[in-house]
Amino acid sequence: MLRKDILLIINPNASKGRGRRRAHEIHDLFALHGRACTVAYTREPGHAENLARRGASYGYKVIVAAGGDGTVNEVLNGIMKEGKKNVRMGIIPIGRGNDFAWIAGIPKNVSEAVKIIADGVVHPVDVGFCTGTDHPEGMYFLNGMGFGFEPMVNFRAMEYRRLNGMLSYAAAFISVLRNLPSPYAVHMVIDGEVFDIKTQQISVCNGRRMGSAFMMAPLAVIDDGFLDVMFTKHPLERRDLPGVVFSFFRGSHAKGGEHFAYMRARSVTIESAKAEIPAHSDGEVFTRSGSSFSVRILPAALELIRPEN
Repeated sequence: MLRKDILLIINPNASKGRGRRRAHEIHDLFALHGRACTVAYTREPGHAENLARRGASYGYKVIVAAGGDGTVNEVLNGIMKEGKKNVRMGIIPIGRGNDFAWIAGIPKNVSEAVKIIADGVVHPVDVGFCTGTDHPEGMYFLNGMGFGFEPMVNFRAMEYRRLNGMLSYAAAFISVLRNLPSPYAVHMVIDGEVFDIKTQQISVCNGRRMGSAFMMAPLAVIDDGFLDVMFTKHPLERRDLPGVVFSFFRGSHAKGGEHFAYMRARSVTIESAKAEIPAHSDGEVFTRSGSSFSVRILPAALELIRPEN
């Protein structure tokens, strides 16, 4: 008899609408490795989190997110909020954006990704946790949080239905650049060090890449027990933005310089007198206009099935 301890949570609209067909393929691939899985389809935003939470409470030992970064984030939150120990997470990247899977070394090839999960080699990874204006109960993340310009671009990219990956973010960047946001006056505390600045962008990252190509935290490591924090040190003019964006492609902003500060930390708080700061968590909307955020790292909090990097 096949071991039926895997819950596969899949977005039927993932893989350009082929998610349901991919689910049958993934189910059969697990069977070839002597593993059976229960397939659960998401129906709406937030459903994957509920499915993962129920799966953990029902005793599934492995919960697999098949989709993009949004599905991964929801499954993570379901596992973490249920609080069950020894629940392992797997990822099959078939979504619009697959940044964390890329960071974790999980291949896009479905057959290879299934084999990695079936082999079951676990490497604990860090998990970020953020509370804020719209989320007093908190939200977990694997890749990172963005505040200001970056989430504005991300939210705009989510509106495009015919563009995916880097193309959607490039189009969104051009759109947002036409109406460059004013800098936010923030009081920020990074591991006890105080910064009172006007800035248009703050990134608090566990992983290196966001938006399919932007190396927001090029020095980040997902199991080092630290967050990587990057922010612009002063208001940027429109003429500065193209060079800033190219530095995100190259990762050169990690060196600091005229525009950027870059450091590692275990906790970050961000406060503004006005509720105007947009924020994303792993590319998902955290808030469109917040004023207070508290972010911290939870070292080795998730048992992730992934190859050795």
